[in-house]
Amino acid sequence: MKKFYITLFILTCILTSIFPQSCNAEQIDNNLAVRAIIGEASNQGYQGMLVVACGIRNRGTLKGVYGVKAKHVDKQPKWVWELAKKAWKESKNNRIHRGTHWENIKAFGTPYWVSSMIRVYEYKDHIFYVEK
Repeated sequence: MKKFYITLFILTCILTSIFPQSCNAEQIDNNLAVRAIIGEASNQGYQGMLVVACGIRNRGTLKGVYGVKAKHVDKQPKWVWELAKKAWKESKNNRIHRGTHWENIKAFGTPYWVSSMIRVYEYKDHIFYVEK
């Protein structure tokens, strides 16, 4: 039985290194998450930030999240940062939706990848999806 658990542990380590996107949200750096929330939803109010924060937690990674590198983030006032921090904290226990992918359709239009997705939630300019 001990060999089974050792083998399972090794297999888990290998799969985690091959598929890093399968990590959980607890491994996401809080400061980067807040930055991503601001980058994605600074103009969407607290609720908009919260739904994006939930999407990040559902996804379990910041890979592919535009907001992390958005240039306008550094220009945001302190109160926006505080709202984003609050949204990130609340999203830990408040999962409004199950979406793992999203797009701001007002800013970027309908993404090419929606054909492989199911629409699960919408708030203001953001539409959230899960894979089919």
